[in-house]
Amino acid sequence: MARETVEPSQELADAHTLSAQRYAGYFVGHPYRNVQQSTTVTVDRQRPWREPVVVADDCIFCVRLTDEEAVDRVLGFQFAVDKESVGTKWMHFRMWVTGGSPDVPEPHIPNGSRRNLRKFCELFADMPTEKRPNGWKLRPLPFCTLPLRIQRKLCVEWNHIYLAWMQENDLQYDFEKHEFWREVPDPEPGEEVGTAEVIDPRDPRVGLPYYSGGWF
Repeated sequence: MARETVEPSQELADAHTLSAQRYAGYFVGHPYRNVQQSTTVTVDRQRPWREPVVVADDCIFCVRLTDEEAVDRVLGFQFAVDKESVGTKWMHFRMWVTGGSPDVPEPHIPNGSRRNLRKFCELFADMPTEKRPNGWKLRPLPFCTLPLRIQRKLCVEWNHIYLAWMQENDLQYDFEKHEFWREVPDPEPGEEVGTAEVIDPRDPRVGLPYYSGGWF
């Protein structure tokens, strides 16, 4: 049998986002509606937010989850959230990074720096302008500032989303190569085995990452 790598689907990325919305209520004190985010945030102000009850188990991902990995994965998701929020402000971001501001954490990385993008959002999201006196219309929530115990819970939920997706599609995960794969029949002579490139969301070549959970 041959081995075929499989690219995470958009549905998988959407499931990650919906899962993260359960934790967005931490910042406003009320739960978010269980729908995809848009420029209009829907918050259920009739109920108080309650911390999700999530327990790690012995799945292949949970047993490997460390505090450092949880922080890194949430930072990867934060990068996607920040990048979506910046959107049409990308030129402003580039000018800020390359303009010599002492506030830029990594001025030597004009593209793809998670630290640069996070700092840009922190500095400018709430800053009033002539066109937007109340700041940005779409502000990224700082998931990376969630308490560690909550970041770990979010990663456990992501772990179980991965596992369900893998079971549905008969997939396995290679922790050394950081890729999902399945067994396929050996190719006929001269036939190439199909593969799908798996792109790290922190890769500066990528626009808005389709995959938000961070690699293991």
